Amino acid sequence: MKNGSCRALDGNCPGYAGCGFYKPRWKYEKDRRLMHARLRALPMDRQQEIADKYFKGAMPWRENENE
Repeated sequence: MKNGSCRALDGNCPGYAGCGFYKPRWKYEKDRRLMHARLRALPMDRQQEIADKYFKGAMPWRENENE
C-alpha cells in the first residue's frame, strides 16, 4: 500500500514502488475476477470445501457471478 503498510507480509516495507507483492488496483481486480471464474468452474462439493476451509462457509466468488 502507498502508506507503507503491507497486506502480504507482516510489518512495514520501505515503499510500494520496489515491492514484489505490489499490484496496481486494475491488476488486483483482474486477477480476482479470474480467480473467481476458476473457483466457479470447480464442482460444487469442492467449492464448498474451499468455502468452509478459507471463507467460513461463504462463497464470495458466487456473489457476482457475472464477473
